[in-house]
Amino acid sequence: MIGENGQLFGWPEPVWLWLDQFGILLGNFMMLMTIGGAVWAWVRREELHRWFRSNRFPMVGEEGDHGGRWKGIVFTTSRAEVPVWVMERQRPAAVAFLASERSLEEARRLAERAKTLDVRNVHTAILADPDDPAEAKAATGRLIGALRKAGIERIAVDVTGGKTPMSLGAFMAAEENGCDSIYVSSEFDPKLKKPKLSTARIRCISCTAE
Repeated sequence: MIGENGQLFGWPEPVWLWLDQFGILLGNFMMLMTIGGAVWAWVRREELHRWFRSNRFPMVGEEGDHGGRWKGIVFTTSRAEVPVWVMERQRPAAVAFLASERSLEEARRLAERAKTLDVRNVHTAILADPDDPAEAKAATGRLIGALRKAGIERIAVDVTGGKTPMSLGAFMAAEENGCDSIYVSSEFDPKLKKPKLSTARIRCISCTAE
């Protein structure tokens, strides 16, 4: 396949020179793209991690106290008994409460109780419309962001309290932000009109393996 001019396919030497230079340029471009991609992946590593984790539900329904597993917990708030029970067992470093105007006083009591448990960071968000899951989702996302800004990585969203739309919005935010979502199941005492905490268990709705 060598031509009379001594070049492959008989193509003139300037053509091969141009192809050689083009190959070098293309190689440099690919190297820059690879380095740029690696830098981008490092900067956005948390988002990539959340994307790879999303909607896999590896531990649906797992039950237990999961002592100390989560360092930050976001609670949908109605009654105070269950969040206090969870905080006492998990001893998180930071907590956040998603409340409505109706449950604001409970959220304030929970914030004070959290401080007695040596919780370093306490955040509260008040919903204007507790029946709007979109508002609950956005507010929960902001609370998760606040916990992460405080250096908390292992975060759970407890959707036990509050109205159903609040819990749905909080769950969606947990999924989008790569957080575990949990629910506390317990028997109910009809005489005292409150949960029997002696029967309480934390159930994983969507949790990653430890």
